[in-house]
Formats: sequence, structure tokens, C-alpha cells
Amino acid sequence: MNRRLLAALTTALLAGSLAACDSQTAVPAPNFTPCTVSHDQPMAFVVGARANVPKPEVPAAVNDLMTGVARAHKPITLVRLDGKPEYVFAEDAPAAAENPDTDAAQVQQYLNRMITAFREKIRAQTPEANVLRALTIASQKVGPGGTIVLMDSGLQTTAPLRFGEDNVLTADAAEVAAFLAKEKQLPDLSGRSVVLVGLGLTAPPQPELDPRWQGNVFDVWKSVVEAAGGCAAKVLHGSTAAAAVESPAVSVVQPPKPVEPKTCGTVELGEADNISFKPDSAEFRDPAGARTTLQRLADTMRAKKQKADLMGTTASVGPPAGRVELSGQRAAAVKSVLVDLGIAADTITTRGVGTNWPGHVTDLGPGDVLLPGPAAQNRKVVATLTCLEQ
Repeated sequence: MNRRLLAALTTALLAGSLAACDSQTAVPAPNFTPCTVSHDQPMAFVVGARANVPKPEVPAAVNDLMTGVARAHKPITLVRLDGKPEYVFAEDAPAAAENPDTDAAQVQQYLNRMITAFREKIRAQTPEANVLRALTIASQKVGPGGTIVLMDSGLQTTAPLRFGEDNVLTADAAEVAAFLAKEKQLPDLSGRSVVLVGLGLTAPPQPELDPRWQGNVFDVWKSVVEAAGGCAAKVLHGSTAAAAVESPAVSVVQPPKPVEPKTCGTVELGEADNISFKPDSAEFRDPAGARTTLQRLADTMRAKKQKADLMGTTASVGPPAGRVELSGQRAAAVKSVLVDLGIAADTITTRGVGTNWPGHVTDLGPGDVLLPGPAAQNRKVVATLTCLEQ
């Protein structure tokens, strides 16, 4: 691991633990709203010191939590997050001593051994990143009532949750959790608090995610944690420095690129353009973002004196007739915004085709389980612009 990273981690952890042990004053548990954490419960710290994520920086509140847990004689577990996550520190908590000085010394020795594990074992060893597996093994150590701190970008690159290859980055968060539940791939997080640090923050060669996709990464993991029985909290802290290590390699997750409206022709308006819809609904997932995109489309239509044919589509959910009806409502939703932006209603036609169109992406897996990434891709409106004669 990068020596500067080791020094920073060691200094942060060691300084916090020494300060806590020098004082007999009780250290209050940090506030990780909406979750409740306690020093009287075990803790696991899951760290992605790997390629494609910034080098880890331990938030002060996390350091305080580790210190308090150790002083309460509860165990702390460190988990290395890579393609095959493993424990790098899983010792029993130090036994309490009647003599305060002896007790403090034993706690400090415990923390020192944990710091050594950080120094020598936290670096990624296996290609790719498996966040689900890391949460699973961390959960096994803390048990109900315990706390897991996940410090990583959250961009898993291994099955069953490949953010890139399976388009999970743009998927509906609730559908991702439902998919994992049906596939029996959810970790058991019942009664656990999961503190999420640095989700969506990346380092080259992983492209930077804009705020929308950063937010969706958090929403996905929040939904997964809650579906698994846990409580998810977000810490607004994270490093934007270069990755601590460059290998082993981790697959790059490419965020979608918006498509500019053509002067004439067909353009698919989907997730990258904020023209995506909530499942089984004609409501935009991001109404403000959709309006911004449609303002550009309206400007193009006005300047080029264009007509537009709007074709709505759906995922493979529900009966075919219902899909056609819903897809028509989605096309009508886009038209409504364009008319509100000053485009004449008689220059816009709408229709729904459900899933019956050449660009439909296969969104059902084995057993007809809905695949959340492809399903999100299929909830769109296809605009065909026709130039009017001058």
C-alpha cells in the first residue's frame, strides 16, 4: 500500500485511540442519523483500498466509534474489500481489567494490532470489487445491534450486482433490492446499522460520476441494506485523491452519456438524458432533470421548426395491453412538458408500443426475474424529429 496512505491511516487511528484512552471520560457514540449506533455493540470496518477509488480517509466520527467500541471491550473487525473480501483483523475484544491503567493499556494494545492489520493487510489482493460479499462477512461478525462502516465507491463489479456490465448504475434502486431478494443474494443485515462513506466517489481510470449517479449509488445500497433488514446512514465525507493502489485491476463502470437532440431524425431519451420513469408509472424519476433536458429539445424544435413523434416504451412487466397503455402515458408526459415549454401541441404526436419495438433490451433473466438495469433502459421515450419546410 502507498506509504503516505499507511501513515495517514495509522496517524488518524492511533491519535484518536490514544486521546480516548488517556481520558476516563465516556466518549459519546457518534450520531449517524437515521441509524442508532452504540459503543456497547461490535463493529466491522469494510475498506476498499483498491484501484478506481480514492485513497481512504477515515472520518473523525468513524475513528471515535472504533475507539469507543474498543474501550467498551467489544470486538472490531476489519474487512478487506476486493474481488474476494476477507477478514484482515478479527480478534476477540480485550478483556476488561480492574486496574484502569492496565485496562487502558490492554485496549491500546488491541488498537495497535488493528492498526498493524491496516498497515499490512488492507490492500486489495484480488481483482474486481464485491461489496455484497464484504457486507455479508462483516455482518456475520457484528450480529444484530452491531455497526458496519463501509468505505468504498460502492461500484461493485462482480455478479450478481455488476454496476457496469449489468447497468446497475442507472437502475431503479428498489428494483435492484427486489432482484437480489428473489435471487436470494441479500446479506443478512437484520438489526445492523450500516454507515456508508464515500459512495460514488471515484479515482482514475474510473470516470467521475455526476451528482445524479452518485446519488443513485447511495440509493441502491440504501435499498439493499433496508431490504436485508438493516438501517443505512450516509456520511458526507470522502476522499477525492488518487487511488492508493493501481492493481489488482477493477473493471471501469462507464456512466451513460447524454445524447444531444438531432436536427432531424430519431433520438432515444432515456436515463442519460433524465427522461426515465419510475417503475409502473409515467412519473419521471427526476422531474427537474427531465424538464432541463426537454428545454433543450424544445429549443431545438423551435429553432428548426420541427414536428415530433414521441414513442413511449416499457419494461417487461404486466400484460401487453397494460404496457402499451403505460408507454403511451409516458409519451404524453413528455409532450405535456414540451407544450408547457411553448411547443405547439399540434406539432407533437404520441403513441405507446410497450415492449414491441426493435430497440427493446432483454430485461428478463432465468425464471422471468426482472433484471433491474435493462428494465430501467427500457423505460424511455423515443423522439423522431421531422423538419418542416421553410
